Amino acid sequence: MKMNISKYNKVFMMGSALMLAAVGLTSCNNDWTEEQYFQYVSFKAPLDTEGSSVGVTTVYIPFTRVNEDGTPIYGEGLSSYNLPMIVSGSTDNARDIIAHVAHSDTLDILNIERFSINRPEIWYKDMSEYASYPESIKIPKGENIGLLPIMMDFRTIDLSDRYVLPLTVVENQSDGCFRNPRKNYATAMLRILPYTDFSGVFQATNMKFYIISGGVVDNEPGAMTTVQTYAVDQNTVFFYAGTFDESSQLRKDFKIFARFTPNKVGGTSGTVELFTDNEQLNFSQNGLASYTIIEQEDEVQSYIVRRTLIVSDVNYTFDDYRTAPGSVITYNVTGNMTMERKLNTQMPEEDQIVFE
Repeated sequence: MKMNISKYNKVFMMGSALMLAAVGLTSCNNDWTEEQYFQYVSFKAPLDTEGSSVGVTTVYIPFTRVNEDGTPIYGEGLSSYNLPMIVSGSTDNARDIIAHVAHSDTLDILNIERFSINRPEIWYKDMSEYASYPESIKIPKGENIGLLPIMMDFRTIDLSDRYVLPLTVVENQSDGCFRNPRKNYATAMLRILPYTDFSGVFQATNMKFYIISGGVVDNEPGAMTTVQTYAVDQNTVFFYAGTFDESSQLRKDFKIFARFTPNKVGGTSGTVELFTDNEQLNFSQNGLASYTIIEQEDEVQSYIVRRTLIVSDVNYTFDDYRTAPGSVITYNVTGNMTMERKLNTQMPEEDQIVFE
C-alpha cells in the first residue's frame, strides 16, 4: 500500500501551525495578565507647550469654592484642587500604596532656563505660602489613581506676581511608593489661577488709546487687541493700563482695578468702577462704565451655553512715567471690551476655563 506523502505533510503542517497558534495565544494571554511595566507613582500634570506658561501646568480653579446653592464651602477667597496621582503599569495596582508628596526645589532652575538669570522680575514665584496639602495619601490596592487635596487661600495673593506651586513625589519603598524616574512625571509645577465671572481675557479690538499732549488729544489712536483681568475678590479684578501686560517688567506700577457692582442681587448687569492704588499714575475714570452678562443656549447643541460679558463705555486716562525716564506720557483709553465663555453644561466649569 502506497503512503500519500503529500497528504501526510499537509496534515503535519496543519498540526504544527495549530500548536504554534496555541502557544502564541497563551503568550498573548500572559501579556494581559502579567505586569509589563514597573508600577511607579507620578502626577497627572502635563506641561503647557504653548502660550505664556510653557514649562509649567496651568490650572484654573474658582476663586471661591461654593456649594450648589452658591454659598462658600470654606469662605470667600478659599478654594481647593484635587491633583491626580497615578500608578503606572499595564495592570491594576497590586498593593496598598502610601504616596508621599513634598515641596520641590526645582523652581529656581526652571526660572533660569525659561527666562534667563537676567529677568528675575518675570520669574515665577513659589506659591507654597498660599497652599496646604497632606504629606501623603493612600492609593488602595486595585485603584490606579489617588487625589491629593490642595487647599488654596487667595484672600491676600497679588497675581501681578506669577505664582507656581512646585511639588514632587517622594520615594518610600516601605510604603510601596516608587517614584517615577522621569522628572516631568514625578514633579508637578502648577500655575494655579483663580477665576471669577469677571476674570479672563477680554477681546479689546474696540478699545483705542490716544496720546494727550498739552491737553490736546492726538486724533491718531493706537489699537489694542486683548485685555487680561485677574481676580482680586468675587466682584473685583485688576488689569494693566493701556497695552502693558504680564510680560512687562514695569507691570506692577500700572495696575488698574475694576469693581463690578450689580444693579440688584444676582443681577446680570451693573456698573464698573475703575481705580488704582498708585498715585503716580495720575489715574482718572472719565464716566462710569457698565457691564452686561448675556447667556444664550447654542442653536445646535442645547447643552452648550454661551456666556458673554460686555463692558461698555470704558474711558480712563493715566500717566506713563516709567517707560521713558525723565518724561511723562499721558494716555486716554476708551471703548468696549467683550469676554465670551462657551460652556458645556455637562462638564465642570473649571475644566473649560482658559485665559489664553
